[in-house]
Amino acid sequence: MNRLYRQSVSWLLILLPTCLQAQPDRLPAALRSAPDSVKLWTLRNIGDSLIYAGQLDKARAAFDQSLSIALAGNDPDALGMSYRAIGFWYGSSGDYSSAIGWYLKAMTAFRQRSQPRKLARTASFIGFAYDRIDKLTDARRYVQYGIDLARTHNLPGELHELYGTMANIEAHARRFDRAIAYTKPVLAYYRAKKDTASYFASLFNLALLYKKQERYGQAENLMRQVLAYGNQHHDAYFQGYVYANLPAVLIPQHKLAEAEQACHRALAWTDSTGSSRHTTQEEVYAHLSRIAELRGDYRQAFTYYRQYTASHDSVFNATKNQQVASLEARYQNRQKEDQIKLLDAITTHQARQISAGAGGLLALSILLGALYWQYRRLGRSRNQIQQQSTQLTLMMKELHHRVKNNLAIISSLLNLQSNRLDDEKAIQAVRVGQQRVEAMSLIHQRLYQTDRVASVDMGEYLNDLAQSLMSAYGYQPDRFDLHLDVALPELDVDVAIPLGLIANELITNAFKYAYDSHTDPQLSIRLHQNDETSGKGMTLEVQDNGPGIDIVDGQPAGPRSFGKRLITSLSEQLDGQAEWFRQNGTLFRLSMPNVRLATA
Repeated sequence: MNRLYRQSVSWLLILLPTCLQAQPDRLPAALRSAPDSVKLWTLRNIGDSLIYAGQLDKARAAFDQSLSIALAGNDPDALGMSYRAIGFWYGSSGDYSSAIGWYLKAMTAFRQRSQPRKLARTASFIGFAYDRIDKLTDARRYVQYGIDLARTHNLPGELHELYGTMANIEAHARRFDRAIAYTKPVLAYYRAKKDTASYFASLFNLALLYKKQERYGQAENLMRQVLAYGNQHHDAYFQGYVYANLPAVLIPQHKLAEAEQACHRALAWTDSTGSSRHTTQEEVYAHLSRIAELRGDYRQAFTYYRQYTASHDSVFNATKNQQVASLEARYQNRQKEDQIKLLDAITTHQARQISAGAGGLLALSILLGALYWQYRRLGRSRNQIQQQSTQLTLMMKELHHRVKNNLAIISSLLNLQSNRLDDEKAIQAVRVGQQRVEAMSLIHQRLYQTDRVASVDMGEYLNDLAQSLMSAYGYQPDRFDLHLDVALPELDVDVAIPLGLIANELITNAFKYAYDSHTDPQLSIRLHQNDETSGKGMTLEVQDNGPGIDIVDGQPAGPRSFGKRLITSLSEQLDGQAEWFRQNGTLFRLSMPNVRLATA
């Protein structure tokens, strides 16, 4: 009864001011009953999209709604992401000092849950903001903090993102040698990952650094490599930005005809795409004016100079308009904050007035509450069951997430330990153990990323496992024939984990021993139901095309390694029969007469 009373009084207290101060709901109607994590992720993405569309006031409403949900949930990680989103909004508005304040709040929240990846990325954002307000010492300090964090926790993606940010800071300080030193490992990283788009974007940044050092020949060579990539992939943006910058390195080398041709192609690019239209035209017309002047055609040089001046005025006006829009958005947001404070004061005053009549409302609320409780009793019971089911599902996802994180920590510790060993056999043993841990980690990752918390999609899991091991042993996907044939529905997690460990051992053995001198390595993984009346039987087959191993009575000859004993133990755990064959390589077959498939 007390709870119903408090709800009834609260409705009377807050109904009017809530209607006045409520922000527009940016959350799609279909997600209003979704978990908070889904709401937060959706609102942050909506805010980002609105910023890119130039609708700063609407973007702020989405970020504020995200922050309200995070504050209600009191989750440091969710709070940190919401703080960082608002920092991004201030940075997009040009208020980098306020952006830094929100980023620092985000870092404080991330430290509560020891989130090194998010801390490193936030440090990059802070460094970028300090760079934009010419506080380069502070910018370097935070970016270096992020670099140290990324190195300590083995975060290569974040590490090279921070290198790129540090390169921009050093270029701003005109310390081009240091900027180049930070850019080169970024190039090597993207080349190793075969991320060609990011590689050539970084190569273009290196060319610009060479241009600023007046190393025009080297800059031209790199720009032409980027242009060749853009032509090969029909990427208009790579082509356009190269054409716009190429004249600056050709003119000092007196390659005037090539420079003029690049200028006209840059103008055609801006006309067709509208990308950086006035800024590009301003730069290009300045180049064309310089080319005409060097040729002695002063009339044409003057004509191009007038076009340069017109483009410069357009850039100036566009910049001022953008600044005005940014200031207006910040002013409107400040007005809204003041209005909310005023409405909070009105709410407090109304609460004090209404509390004087709370005695009469109490008796009425008790009577109405009793009637309402009788009427809604069954409905509340159903809602409670549904909420418990939803909470149980979320708890299971969180459990799998934490198990996956713990396994990732174990894997990192094993990796660090292997780096400190000198004995090659010990190193290999530790790394094999690390791969077994990562195989189990993949299972738990699959479980918390889907709505099915007790079953695993074996097709996706086996593909991820094989690709991960292929990369670990240095095989390239385009030079390796991997064939997967998984004709089974999802499996119960108690079956998927031992089956995944068996597959991990077999795939690892193939990569270690089967392809030493093979020019056309092949690996086949097949998982299917047996032809039985019950339909419950299952068979796993893993076959390589290596030289094969010696088989005696369906089992490998020679001493039994730990891996083979592990396969035997796990096969018995699944009530399965394991057999080995020498058949165009090595074939392993595990037949399980009765397995637990995932329930529908």
